[in-house]
Amino acid sequence: MAAKDSARLEPTDLVLALGHEIGNLLAATRLHAHLIDAEMTEAELSAVSVTIGELSSRMGSLLAQIRPLLSPATGAAPHVDPLEVLDGVRCGVEESCDARVAVDLDSAAGLPLAAIDPEPLHHILLTSVYQALEESAPTGRVAVSAVAQADSIVFRVDGESEFEADAGGALRGRTLLQAVADAILWRRGGQIAAHSLGSGNRVELTVPAARPTHA
Repeated sequence: MAAKDSARLEPTDLVLALGHEIGNLLAATRLHAHLIDAEMTEAELSAVSVTIGELSSRMGSLLAQIRPLLSPATGAAPHVDPLEVLDGVRCGVEESCDARVAVDLDSAAGLPLAAIDPEPLHHILLTSVYQALEESAPTGRVAVSAVAQADSIVFRVDGESEFEADAGGALRGRTLLQAVADAILWRRGGQIAAHSLGSGNRVELTVPAARPTHA
């Protein structure tokens, strides 16, 4: 399923929905923080710390999308190597998720440069990874890769769970994340789409490939 035409949604509406989503994550963080006490075992304390770290990382990536959401792309887009994009995802995911996230760096080797600001792309990819992890918890795995298609670069996030039915179009969860990503990418010549794979799901972020320069 393709993402909704979120370019028709007001950025302020999306920011307000993001604020609500971040507020829910903050509440979950505070709840886990309150669980910490002197009688916890080392394993219990480690589990709570891991959860807090993952929630904080998710909040950071959501907050980082507000600026590009409110600031239309201007001027020529910078160029970024897809390999650097994937390596940034590999390094940006919380260490506790490493065993469940496979980033295929080889898939990006030799691909054309992507013509997009790498920062919002990085945070959209991280958000997509965390969403896929949440949907396939506690043992599901997520794969991240890249491929060239025509004059575009496509970044793929594959999860092991099936997409849940849209909750009445409410701007929360995956529906919100895809709407925000679509709004950001649409202004920069890209798009987001989600597909069922039968045994899982795939989110594709399509961005323009840089045009080759001629001497």
